[in-house]
Amino acid sequence: TVALLLAKGADPNLPGRSGVTPLAAAAFKGNDRIVEQLLSRSADPNVVDATGKAAMTYAAARGFVEIVRRLLDAGVDAKLRYGNGLTALMWAAGHEDGVGASAAASVIDLLLGRGAAVDAADDRGRTALMTAAALGHAEVVEMLVGRGADRTVRDKSGKTALDLAADDAVRQALAAR
Repeated sequence: TVALLLAKGADPNLPGRSGVTPLAAAAFKGNDRIVEQLLSRSADPNVVDATGKAAMTYAAARGFVEIVRRLLDAGVDAKLRYGNGLTALMWAAGHEDGVGASAAASVIDLLLGRGAAVDAADDRGRTALMTAAALGHAEVVEMLVGRGADRTVRDKSGKTALDLAADDAVRQALAAR
């Protein structure tokens, strides 16, 4: 259906009421084939919706590594900031419920490999490590520390990842090494 609509001249960048583009919707659903079709028809991967999110943030938060890769290959900068100063790395570190740790880790690994800054901070001064710690994602915390995340960074309220740690597993991951 998407291929037919695009062939008939449908605008791949036409957003819905809340500014969500077809590309962002396809990324949210994890449909790599539709993402590929839209990008081949000049869909702009950097369009941000009314909530400050783009196709990249949806794909990163939902653990869709192949879509993240495709978006990076289409020219999306791994260091790009979205609403509230969040990066795709932060979205991946704070991945949605139901996303397995291995899927989140694959996205994080890809983003770091493509130049994402491990210690970039959002508008609250929080890093990907702090996000993962606050949400109780111990495996992600361990991975980020292993990739050089600074455990001593303080947010704008003076808290470190350890201060924000949601549980003992996260505290142990922060204490290890």
